[in-house]
Amino acid sequence: MIDALTAILTGGATGLFGTALSFGADFFRRRQAHAQEMELRRLDMELARIEATGAERAAAIAAEAAENAAAWGALEASYGEARQRFSRRGDSGWLVAVDVVRGLMRPALTLGSLSLVAAVYWSLGASDIEVLDIRPRVVDTVLYVATTCVLWWFGTRAPARGAGPAAGGR
Repeated sequence: MIDALTAILTGGATGLFGTALSFGADFFRRRQAHAQEMELRRLDMELARIEATGAERAAAIAAEAAENAAAWGALEASYGEARQRFSRRGDSGWLVAVDVVRGLMRPALTLGSLSLVAAVYWSLGASDIEVLDIRPRVVDTVLYVATTCVLWWFGTRAPARGAGPAAGGR
């Protein structure tokens, strides 16, 4: 009878130990599955953040490209406007003269001011004492006029910085 009782008790204890061991293994397996699920969710959130950043950057690039295209269109329109004529075939000589003067104004002012810079540079000698007093003012004034003409000529038609036809913009 003691053998039977011992068998029952040890069998029960072994069964309980096996159940506890099974429960512990199941607990650790669920805990690992939960950690994996949390890591997957964290990675999903990171992926969503990266995708949102990429979509935001793509929208910014598209907006920049549209802005560049509009600026290049304005530049082309500027050149088209410069080619516009006031006179037509058969009009009076005055209208033709207006077209000629209008067309030559920027290039004439630019070349004239650059020629003036060169003339002043080579004509004012360093040994002339009277010239030394006014030389800085004359040079500054001539450089100011030349810079204004050149920047006016090229600056009013310059595309915005970083844009170009090859870049798909302006």
